[in-house]
Order: sequence, then C-alpha cells, then structure tokens
Amino acid sequence: MRIYNYELLKMLMQPMETVHLIAKINEYKGKQELYKQQAAQILDTLKNMAIIQSTKASNAIEGIIITDSRLKSIMESKTDPLDRSEGEIAGYRDVLQLVHASYEAIPVNANVIMQLHKELYHYIPMEGGRWKNADNVISETYPDGTKRIRFEPVSAFETPRAMEFLCQELRERLNKEDVEPLILISVFILDFLSIHPFNDGNGRMARPLTLLLLYHCGFEVGRYISLEKIIEDTKERYYETLRQSSQDWHSNQNNISPWINYLLMTFIAAYKELEERVGVIETKKGNKSARVCQFVEYKIGFFTKADIRQACPDVSEATINRVLNELKEAQLIMPDGLGRNAKWKKL
Repeated sequence: MRIYNYELLKMLMQPMETVHLIAKINEYKGKQELYKQQAAQILDTLKNMAIIQSTKASNAIEGIIITDSRLKSIMESKTDPLDRSEGEIAGYRDVLQLVHASYEAIPVNANVIMQLHKELYHYIPMEGGRWKNADNVISETYPDGTKRIRFEPVSAFETPRAMEFLCQELRERLNKEDVEPLILISVFILDFLSIHPFNDGNGRMARPLTLLLLYHCGFEVGRYISLEKIIEDTKERYYETLRQSSQDWHSNQNNISPWINYLLMTFIAAYKELEERVGVIETKKGNKSARVCQFVEYKIGFFTKADIRQACPDVSEATINRVLNELKEAQLIMPDGLGRNAKWKKL
C-alpha cells in the first residue's frame, strides 16, 4: 500500500546530475528581477505568447487539436466553443489565466484541485470537479493497434483519502521549508499523476499545478515561456520517464530520479529560452530589421513567419513582411507555398 511521507525526502541522497540541475535553475532564478527591470516590454509580449502556446500544447499532448484561427478567437474570448475540443481549449485557457493572475491566493489542497478541474470542464457537458467514480488504468497503444496496461492508479474508493494525504504532506513540507522545493514539486506531480484522481483531464491538471507550485516557490519562468510547449516537444521522454518512475510506485520502491531530472531539465530549457529571448532584445533592440535579417542568416533549413515572430516577438508584422520582401528581391530567400503559413528557405 502506498505511503505518502514527504518527510523522507529530507534524507534523500540526490545524484550529482540532479544537484547540478537544481543549482542551474536557482542560478537562473536569481536573474528574474533583472529581467523585469531591463526588459519589461518584451516580458509582457512573451507572457501573452506563453498563454497561447501553453493552452495549445497542453491539449495537443492529449490529442486535442484545433486550428490556429479558432485558437486565436477562443484565446481572445471572441467566440464561444463550438465542440468538445474547443470547450477543453477554453477551459484550459481559463485555468491558466487564473493561476497566472491569482497564484498567491490559490493554495494547493484537495478542494482547490477539484475547483480547478471543474473550471477545466466549464464549457463541456462532462461534470468536472469530482474525483473519479470508477477505477481507471493508464494504457499505451502499439503501432499495430494493440494496447497494454502500463500502470494501475489508485482505486476510485481510495482516491479522496490519497489526495488529502498527498496535499497535507505537501503543505507541511512547504511550511517547514526543509525539503528542496524543486524536488518537492517534482515528486508531488509524479504522485498526482500516479493517483490519477479524475476520470479525465489528469495530465491537463498536472501542468497548471506544476506552474502554480513553481510560482509558490518563487520560480516565474512559466509566466513567460510555455512549459507545456517544451513538454510537447519532448513528449516521448515525458511518457518514458513517467513510466520509469511509476514502476513499483504502489510499494514505495519506485525510482523517482528519471522523472525528477526530466522535469528539472524542462525548467532549465524554459529558463534558457527566456534568457535567449531577453538577451537578444537587450543587445540588439536598436535595429529590429537587422534582427530579422540575422535570424534568417543563422537559420538552418526552412522557416516561417511564425518562427520569426517567436524569435523576435516585439517586431511588428509589417517589419517582418518588409524584410522578407527585401531579401526575396535580393534573391537571398524564396518562399515555398503561399500565405501566412508559407515556408521560406535561403538561396
């Protein structure tokens, strides 16, 4: 039977790789205030982009896909959801915005987690905000279509008690500040996913909870860089480390290191991306056209306007179009396709 005792984490010997990752993240954390002082405008732009990317990516991980045009309309609250997929997109948008805006007033406890889950399903008929009412399993599908059970979570009967124990252990360690917070966050999310407390939406709940806990511990990178997009880009490793660290979970013999290191590397990737974006703006903000040219010069393979907007978020669409036209006329680049989604390549 699973025992939730986070006090044992105080005595946990961490591999050197994990120690190094934690040190690196704390080093990045120390630069957060400097970014706010020197690059407030670019941070505002990144914040808006991150919400859109996070909403799209977190749902895409679960197979929920939507067109960019519909995504834009829903993110701007200009339209009502037309189907279940759009309803799940809108629900995730609301949960994410709530966490970003009010994290200081949102404790992590069983009732709050149920309330956030209810918000997640606000736009679709499925009733959110209730623990699962039937036992569930985590399965995987092979290329030939066959399935196998990868993990059996906590039973529906045991779930309410398990979530109470889990949140109580988290609160106690956070209050006493006697466990490295990044380890605590990682283990809590692993246990949440292993309990699998809802009939649906467990993965999409785990990611806002990760963001919320990072905020509580002073790590703000998720405000500006989409953690969900990084996870989507490394989805195979996400599922593999989750599989590795959930083996023997019920008997408290599981190896938590693969999952911890994966999550820590996700945070580092986000901080690196933040530093690159802010650094580019700091050193070259005087000539936006030159920055677009430089992006093209160093880009390998095809690229799109969306790639340029992501690398230079403070550069206007008109400036990007003008520079691309100038480079095209100079026969330095050529388009492959038409419209906003056309790909470009260097000649």
